[in-house]
Amino acid sequence: MGISNKTNLIIIASGKPKIWDKFPDIGPVKASEVYTGTFHRLSKAYAEQFAKEYLILSPKYGFLRPDDVVSETYDVRFTMKGTGEDTIQLDELKAQWQKLQINPTEQVPMLGGKKFRGLLASITNDKQSFCFPLDGATGIGVMQRELKQAVENGMPLNRAEK
Repeated sequence: MGISNKTNLIIIASGKPKIWDKFPDIGPVKASEVYTGTFHRLSKAYAEQFAKEYLILSPKYGFLRPDDVVSETYDVRFTMKGTGEDTIQLDELKAQWQKLQINPTEQVPMLGGKKFRGLLASITNDKQSFCFPLDGATGIGVMQRELKQAVENGMPLNRAEK
């Protein structure tokens, strides 16, 4: 199988550092500009290069398109079990996913850690195929290096589904 054209969709994780950390009074901001951490910025660069579109998975707002507006900062995280008391709830995530109308036969890459595997399976009732190109990376530093190299070399990460 040769290198295909851009994938239709990539999901990337949001991240803790946000624009309000540096500019507390900036007000509402487009999702594409909210998350300022290194891992998110590298994931976004990767998604912009190798996908037709991307979604940001936020533990507060769920699936965000780059042009969606985030009104203010927040500090919540998905857990290894997925959602928690302070995160968006699973039923809302499921409703958002259904509205997106992603082709269930399409394999969707997710740039993020292991905790997203179970969460995405729960959101889609295991009806969507996902791949995790950063699986096997031994930490955030390795993940960041792999993303950076892929963007610089113009070669998408190619890890088989496990």
